[in-house]
Parts: sequence; structure tokens; C-alpha cells
Amino acid sequence: MDLISHSAEHHFITKLEALKSNPAGWLCQYFSLSKMLDHKTLTANISMISNRIQDARRKRDHFIQDLQNNISASHGFIYSFEDLDVLFMALVETPEQKTAFTNSFHHLAKGLPKKYSDMGALALQMKTYQTLADQKLLTVTRQKAYQGMTDTAKISSIAARRKRRENPLIMIVEDDRFTAHYASTILAGEYDVIICKTGEDAILSYIDNAPDIVFMDIHLPGLNGHEAVEAIYAIDKEAFIVMLSVDSVRDNIVRASKNGAQKFLKKPYSRERIIDTIHTSPHVRSLMRTTSVGHTTLIS
Repeated sequence: MDLISHSAEHHFITKLEALKSNPAGWLCQYFSLSKMLDHKTLTANISMISNRIQDARRKRDHFIQDLQNNISASHGFIYSFEDLDVLFMALVETPEQKTAFTNSFHHLAKGLPKKYSDMGALALQMKTYQTLADQKLLTVTRQKAYQGMTDTAKISSIAARRKRRENPLIMIVEDDRFTAHYASTILAGEYDVIICKTGEDAILSYIDNAPDIVFMDIHLPGLNGHEAVEAIYAIDKEAFIVMLSVDSVRDNIVRASKNGAQKFLKKPYSRERIIDTIHTSPHVRSLMRTTSVGHTTLIS
């Protein structure tokens, strides 16, 4: 029985691809231990992120030890994913092996909260596990984002780095390729632009680049726009964030405001509308007011 903890996400994808043509006999036990780490709780107190993650990893490691002590299959893999989830996949060839596999699952599941565990067969649920594999790649970036939020030196320099640049920096967080291209085309002539496709990437990029304004789509893969705003605002109370959405449902507007977003922009938007919105950012206005000897002020 192999324990895969290094690049488990990639090993899992490769193994699924190899078994896609003949998945018969392969059963899976899946344990969502990542639920021990609640996003809202983590972002509510970033000084505790490292301790919470370390504690959750210790619990995950104890769980894997229990799993190893309660399995009898000779051919299989235990995947220890970066987000703390655990998946046990084994080739079950006899009724006795299936009974032992099922019993071990129930033993482990009874020690976890409801909805933390699931069991399935690759032959019946290959697409489900392929989707899971794709999600695991995204959660690797999420863990990097959480770790990035603990870099106090880097975070404390955000305001200083923002003030030192010469041109306004705009961040667009949008997973739709057409919309992202449209926005970057509108802005590229006047501003420096960063495009992110996920909430996880937005958090990491915000920490690295300290943008002057963020346009955040609500509907994103992985962390949604609301969750990404929670994280960004937790590390920078001076962040200026504008939410983007094809609808203007009141609940979305209220939640965006509570999480720290200053404005809400409905899609599709015109060039004039997005430019006007950029100029409402105090960081942009401050930067554009700053003049050197012999230069004129861009905004009065």
C-alpha cells in the first residue's frame, strides 16, 4: 500500500487516466478533512492561520495512521492531498476484500462528522473522481494563498509598495476569457493590468502586487468572489474592491459590502463606466495627483 503525499494531486490525475479504460474492481474511500479549515474562520484572524493549519495537519496525519491500521487491501494508494483531504483507492477482487474494504470505511467514517466521508466505485463514478482531481489542483493554490497571508513582512509593505509605483495598477479577477480580454483591452492603453482567473490566484497576486483597485467577479471556480474579498480585506483594510456580476441581486450587493467591497458593477459594462469607477479609488486618485517638477496634475 503506497502513501502518496508529494504531488498527490498529479499522481491521482495520472492514475485515473491510466485506469480510465479499465476501472473495474477499483473502489475509493474519500474523506473531506479540509472541512476542518473554515475559510471565514481563517480570514477572521490571519495571525492564527499557521497554527490552525498545523493543528489540522496533525489531525490529518493521525487519521492516515488509523486508516493504514484498518486496511487489508494489498494493492492500492492513499492520497494525502495538500488541502488535507484523504482518498484511499484500492483494487478489490473478492467478496471478502469488498467486505473488509466496506468495514474499514465505516470504522473511519463513524469518527468524523456527517458529510465528511464518501465511498464509491471508479467504474460507476469515473467522471466524479476526474472532477475531484481537477478541483484538487485548484486547492493547492488555495493553500499557497493561506500561507501567503501569513507573510507579515510582505503584507505590511503593501501600502508602501502601492505608493511607490508610477502608474496605477488594476487587477481584474475574471474567469471568463472574453470578459477578461475585453476589460484588459479597454484599460491596457492607460493602466498596468493584472488578470487573475480564480479567487486563490487573486489573493496571491494581491499580496505580490498591491494593486490600486480590484474588479472581482462573484462567480469564480474554487473560492468565489465573496470569499476572495474576505481574504484580501483581512490582509489590507485599505483595499479598494469593486464586485462584478451579470446580475444585481440585492443579497450579493449586501454581502459584498459587508465583506469590504466598496462598489458593485453590473456586467456588461462600458469603457466609460469602468474608467469612471477606477477614478473613484483613492489609491488611483492619490497616485494621479502626485506630480514631479515640470509635470502637470492629471486629476484636480
